[in-house]
Amino acid sequence: DLYNMMDFERRQVVLDGDAQAAISYMNAKAIVDSQFFCMFSVDEENRLANLFWRDSQSLHDYCCFGDVVILDSTYKTNVYDKPLVVFVGVNNHNATTVFGCAFLVDETADTYRW
Repeated sequence: DLYNMMDFERRQVVLDGDAQAAISYMNAKAIVDSQFFCMFSVDEENRLANLFWRDSQSLHDYCCFGDVVILDSTYKTNVYDKPLVVFVGVNNHNATTVFGCAFLVDETADTYRW
């Protein structure tokens, strides 16, 4: 059926692993969005440790509304058991706007310095 076919195709995309699929996706985004920014680090076993990204709209919003930046962290609620940190602010319509996102290996001060 259609659901199984779509699921199979999605799994084929991630054959090399979720981390490689994420990096490939970020590289593809950078090709079509010249202001897309992504940075990642790997651990001693060459596994993805930290991943930060933002697109051109996030950069534009930050330039306009970045007077106050809030870091909202969801602590290990995803399948990878990693904190997801979302950098947000408030625009001129009092709506939350996302400036960037990061998956981190932990929430120590050293992790935020990379």
